[in-house]
Amino acid sequence: MEDYRRPGITALAAVLLAAPLAAFACTVDSAKPLTSGPLDQHGMFSGWVVDSNGVALQACIDSYTNDGNPAPCFYDPIEVGNPLSEALGRGGEAFLFLAENTFTSPGNSPITGVIVLGVETAFLSPQVTAGFQTQFQRLRTRINVDAVGIYTVESPWGKKTYRVDTLARAGGGQNRMEISEPIDITYAPSSTVPGLVAPFLVADQAPLLRPEDKAWYIGDGVTPTTVTGSPCGTNFIRVTAVGLDGVTPIPINTANNPDGDAINVYTSRLFTVSGKRAPMAEVPLSIGAAYFSRSNGIERVTVMAEGSASATQLAGADVTINGASLPLTKEGHRYFGTMTVPGPLVAGQSTLAVTASDPGLPSVPNTKTAIIRDFVTIHTAAATCSGAADARICSLSIVASSSDDGSGNKDSNGVRVPPTLTLQLNGSVLTDGYVSIQTPVLPATVTVVSSRGDVVGGAATRAVTVINQ
Repeated sequence: MEDYRRPGITALAAVLLAAPLAAFACTVDSAKPLTSGPLDQHGMFSGWVVDSNGVALQACIDSYTNDGNPAPCFYDPIEVGNPLSEALGRGGEAFLFLAENTFTSPGNSPITGVIVLGVETAFLSPQVTAGFQTQFQRLRTRINVDAVGIYTVESPWGKKTYRVDTLARAGGGQNRMEISEPIDITYAPSSTVPGLVAPFLVADQAPLLRPEDKAWYIGDGVTPTTVTGSPCGTNFIRVTAVGLDGVTPIPINTANNPDGDAINVYTSRLFTVSGKRAPMAEVPLSIGAAYFSRSNGIERVTVMAEGSASATQLAGADVTINGASLPLTKEGHRYFGTMTVPGPLVAGQSTLAVTASDPGLPSVPNTKTAIIRDFVTIHTAAATCSGAADARICSLSIVASSSDDGSGNKDSNGVRVPPTLTLQLNGSVLTDGYVSIQTPVLPATVTVVSSRGDVVGGAATRAVTVINQ
């Protein structure tokens, strides 16, 4: 029988390559990282933001386009007599990216709504005042419905489900919305954060802009248009409605509609979009994996990173560890590589740096760092249970291993000392990669943590399998 407690380097490499690549697949929440630049010359806000498609935007505070027409920018006007506002050239709010999708469905139980998407800089004070500035991503969902039920709202970056048990009373001039969810997430200068509305949507048509203006603006801010930018190709807002039983369709649409939707599905593809391109920003970069392995004293690190979908053929990335550098292999907008590194490395304490650059675009090289973790694998998490109710007892067995064989950490007798693996559930230590515990309550998952890492990296989680039921 194969011994799963001592996986070979070949098997480990297969795990390392398979696990990180899966992270790049589209999921329910498919927004990509947002990278922000350093503070601008005024020291108030990031000078630019850039998405994973390489679309870089700056605050849109132009008054006019090149031909003298009003610019497609949304910002508060200058507060006359306020020196800071006059220096910034804007008032309390200004958008780097703003898109809206407003819709009304034609069904027997129609819905009306507006989805607001943006990246904004603002002051929290009544007037523009230093020390009260903030910058954030915004996703606001507001929908009126005509029937109680369960409504699933899909956006270009994911989907959420809302349960409406009662209808708001109409009339009285109130702004009623059965579904109303504002989400604002701040971001710091010179940071890469999870995206909320990134990659940005770019208008397919902007008829109010001349061709030369379209090079600088991603939309005219007025004309409803189809868009591109979704990482999964879902460049629309789609609402699906069923009754509170989770099954019965609610007729929010009519039959034979242009999108071919069922009567309980409504798709809106038209957005208004505004945003001004930044002439220079960092190359998008995020590190998806930094895994450490040691076998017979040989230390290797596997790195995977994601760059820009708009990268040119000249784009590339290098990894640097302990002063040694290696070009990463480029595959589309992704980078990967495994290198043997000069020791000693200490998993959980050593760092690596990845630098991406793209000479084919006006851009700035981008460097990100990551802590190197050993790779923990749970091979078995199985339980057998007996008894019932208060007399029920389960025997839970865990088999796990670390990518570090301990050859770089020997005791006084020259014996290898691999990392200590601990079952997070109750602190039990795995002996030779194995532990068995008795428990009346069986967890859905178990996590094993390495002493040379933590739950950020040197750990693994696996679902528990009950083998006798």
